[in-house]
Amino acid sequence: MESADQRKRILFVCTANICRSPTAEYLARHRFGSEKFHVRSAGFMASDRSCPDELQRVLSSRGISVADHRSYKLDQDTVTAADLILTMESRHVLDATVLDRRALRKAMPLKEAAAAVKSGDTIASFLDRVNDTRDPQKYLAAEELDVADPYKKRLKVYERAVEEIDGLVTTVLSRLS
Repeated sequence: MESADQRKRILFVCTANICRSPTAEYLARHRFGSEKFHVRSAGFMASDRSCPDELQRVLSSRGISVADHRSYKLDQDTVTAADLILTMESRHVLDATVLDRRALRKAMPLKEAAAAVKSGDTIASFLDRVNDTRDPQKYLAAEELDVADPYKKRLKVYERAVEEIDGLVTTVLSRLS
């Protein structure tokens, strides 16, 4: 088993870190363990909020508890430490660059990453390849790259969001070596 210092650090980011990014974090940890990747999540709003009851129910039905999760406000150190930042909305990529301008080279929407990652990619080779052709201006208004926020919506919306995030996270992490 690799030590924590050798694992690649993947950061999932959403607005408040109470729905989408913790879903990605906990699903990733549940599906892939912690030997290969160190995963965590954060958001842009105030810290110490719990996940909505609806999300807790949906994840619990998959054998995952987020009862102890408390939202974490994204800061410069967390952005800087991450090897790969996967965001739930395109605008979050640019928001992360406000904290650390170097974030642009390692941040992208989760949907974009799932579409671009190839089997056997390392995080470094993946980022080198996608950064050759990326235009950061597309993140100003690329709603097709966003995972819909289920916050304060019906249970079915949470179920759809969890299903979508599960598929995207599984695609990205299973292809990275």
